[in-house]
Amino acid sequence: MTSNKTPAFQPIEITPYFSVATQVFPEHLSVIRKMEFGRILNVRPDNEEDCDEQLPGFLLEPLVIETGLQYSHIPVISGADFPEIAIRAMAHLLSAKPQKTLAFCLTGIRSLRLWALASALAGQSEPEQIQQYAKNAGFELSQFSHHLQRLAKAQAPIYVTDDIANMI
Repeated sequence: MTSNKTPAFQPIEITPYFSVATQVFPEHLSVIRKMEFGRILNVRPDNEEDCDEQLPGFLLEPLVIETGLQYSHIPVISGADFPEIAIRAMAHLLSAKPQKTLAFCLTGIRSLRLWALASALAGQSEPEQIQQYAKNAGFELSQFSHHLQRLAKAQAPIYVTDDIANMI
């Protein structure tokens, strides 16, 4: 990392069990633990556009675990589709025992969208409620409404590929 100053850590709560944030840095880990998160979910693939400031997942993971948090990595490429494997992996995490999770990516939006799609697929919330959670947190997901409705019914395709999905 070449940055001399670590950006402030400001998670955005979507639900009591799920929050999103921008890039997480090692300096944030103790604060994240004090905020009673149990898991950090890295939604960024390694070597994204600001890779000089992004710690690779294989280096971040042991630091997260050392702090007493669980670490999961479901990479979704910025500006690309939400693949079935990512949506199903996130749905699996959501279906497990509830755990306060902080998901991060470059802006937080990809993490939010992955959560929304997986929440619909896992039956965690109705599509309208998912959109309301997002709206209450300052995000708009109405453009994903048809995807949320389809995934809530487990209708194929499970992946999301359209111009809206690629606008991250």
